[in-house]
Parts: sequence; structure tokens; C-alpha cells
Amino acid sequence: MELKPEKIGEITVVHVTGRIDGTSAEAFSREIRGIVSAGSRRLLLDFSAMPYINSAGLRAILVVAKMLKNPGDRCVLCSLSDEVRGIFELAGFTKILQIYPAVQDAISDW
Repeated sequence: MELKPEKIGEITVVHVTGRIDGTSAEAFSREIRGIVSAGSRRLLLDFSAMPYINSAGLRAILVVAKMLKNPGDRCVLCSLSDEVRGIFELAGFTKILQIYPAVQDAISDW
């Protein structure tokens, strides 16, 4: 799993490559918390290169979303594969997180 943050205006787009599972969820969480702690309060997680996530990864995303609850803060997701979207739907995350088809869709709706 690899994270590549990119600033687009006030939005930090984090491009996630690889799986987020029991092996990588803690590293994902630690890196994302570091990005948020460094001042990124508008976060877009790009999952276009993430083929799989499990419950450990879902927990890590939920922790990040809860960190960004102040006025003006935002955490949204985009570019989920069909398999990953199915996992998010099964867990009920599609009801609590905003999910967009692509990076540009999320940014234009910001």
C-alpha cells in the first residue's frame, strides 16, 4: 500500500495504491492521520488504484472521517472499483461517506 498526497487548491487528494487490509491498515491510518495533523482538513481519498479493502481498512477510514468533523472539514472518497464499492455498501459506508465517480467530480462538487 502506498499513499501519494497531492494538493489541489485547499484540497489534499491522497492517491492510494494497493490493498488496505489487516497488514496495511495501521500504516494507512498512521499516514493519513499525519496528513490531517499537518493541516489538511479537506481530504479526498482516490481509490482508483486500490483493488481491495477489508474491515480493518474500513475502520481506518472511519477514524479519519471522524477526525474531520469541524466546520469546513471534509473527507470524501472517489473512484471505487465495483468490488470495493460492494464492500462499502455492505458495511453501510455509502450512507455515511460521500463517494464520487472520479477525482474531478469530487473537486467540482466541493
